[in-house]
Amino acid sequence: MLYIDGISYLSFGFEKRREKLTQMIEKNKNLVLAPQKIINDGKLIETYFDQAVSDGLEGIMAKKLDGIYQPGARGWNWIKFKRSYSSKVNDTIDCLVMGYDLGKGKRTGFGIGAFLAGVYDEKNEQYLTVAKIGTGLTDEEWKQLKIKSQKSKVKSKPEQYIVNKMMECDVWLAPKIVVEIRADEITHSPVHTAKLALRFPRLERFRDDKIVTEITTITELGSIINNQIIK
Repeated sequence: MLYIDGISYLSFGFEKRREKLTQMIEKNKNLVLAPQKIINDGKLIETYFDQAVSDGLEGIMAKKLDGIYQPGARGWNWIKFKRSYSSKVNDTIDCLVMGYDLGKGKRTGFGIGAFLAGVYDEKNEQYLTVAKIGTGLTDEEWKQLKIKSQKSKVKSKPEQYIVNKMMECDVWLAPKIVVEIRADEITHSPVHTAKLALRFPRLERFRDDKIVTEITTITELGSIINNQIIK
């Protein structure tokens, strides 16, 4: 709320602007006011943030109650607290693209809707899943992945791929494509065969400079999880 009825609210604090906005929204059935909580404890803020992320949101907006609106200026009157800012993992993970699901909706044209990523179990010479990634790629990256996948398609799942039925793919690929993945956290998983999963994974880049024997191993992934930043 910045200006209404001939009155500028730029010099008013957030709490006052919110109060006025609430009065307006109550009279408007087409708009819904975003929920808010007034919190002055850091741990409670993180709890609220985690709940927002669990609900599928990108994060939360944190605003000072007395903070004024400063057009075009950056400051600490309000900040975006996004899930990518809360990453506990410093290292990236080099994964194998094991297969993919066919695209739906907007991604029908790309032919890929999500891809299955895995790491290497050096002891048993197998590939274990850690993530199925359907977000975090640009349109161009989806197109690149489809092009790279064309030469790697196989008729059935390779024997060295250990995959839970819930993670089965529409199209399987030979072990050739390596990607670098960044994740906010590594958690224990009952679904992925590595028994670990990448939380909020996103593509950093294609690793055309690496061969499949150079991807992250399950042992290395265990070391990364042990070194996660404790917050």
